[in-house]
Amino acid sequence: YWIGRAEAPVPIIGLTVLYSTTGISFVLCAMALAWDGKLVLGHAPSNWAEDLSLVVVIASMTGIGALSLALNQGRLARHHRLDALTDPLTGLLNRRALFDLNGGAPIGAFTAVVVFDLDGFKAINDEFGHATGDQVLKVFAEELVENLRPTDVAARMGGEEFALVLKRTLPETVEFISERIRTAFAARVIATETRPLTCTVSAGYAFGSKDGISFDKVLSAADKALYAAKRGGRNRVAASTFRRAS
Repeated sequence: YWIGRAEAPVPIIGLTVLYSTTGISFVLCAMALAWDGKLVLGHAPSNWAEDLSLVVVIASMTGIGALSLALNQGRLARHHRLDALTDPLTGLLNRRALFDLNGGAPIGAFTAVVVFDLDGFKAINDEFGHATGDQVLKVFAEELVENLRPTDVAARMGGEEFALVLKRTLPETVEFISERIRTAFAARVIATETRPLTCTVSAGYAFGSKDGISFDKVLSAADKALYAAKRGGRNRVAASTFRRAS
């Protein structure tokens, strides 16, 4: 319990104390018997240590039961919340989680949002089936995670669309990371039942402003840049026209 106390400090520390107290009461019982020289018992012992131990055990077991129940309920609640905020296929955050993290505060000039959309994904599903389509999504998610900085946040927005939020960054850095993800994904070869499959992705990005604008607006601007990348021939990264707005 003590080693894992970071999970839920209050109940776990409480459990540690109660179990330790119970153990100490047993030690006192043994010491009292040894002190009396009664190493072989013909009946239940009766002394101050036994009386104290009985009170401690009853109180501790009640507390242990209550704290164990609270700890279990807390774990279930965290598990359900994690499920509600995680995309089950890729393991990334979902759209709701991304908005929970970024939707409340204005987006400043050094925060960028990148939107990725897999090229020709419907055709992949039609030709190879949805199982292969799911595998393609997982592969892209892997490349997304492998090319992130520790402060970046990635999410699957739905379907074949993903988003990336980069904080304390510059256009050159966003361009570099986006291109690295794009080229890494294009280089991946996915095995299928008929033939090897390679895929591409398009991306668009936008920055917040000096005075701060809503996450929705930055996401919308990144979407427009994505559409520009699609119109420009796909398999490319495009920047929003107001990415340096102030």
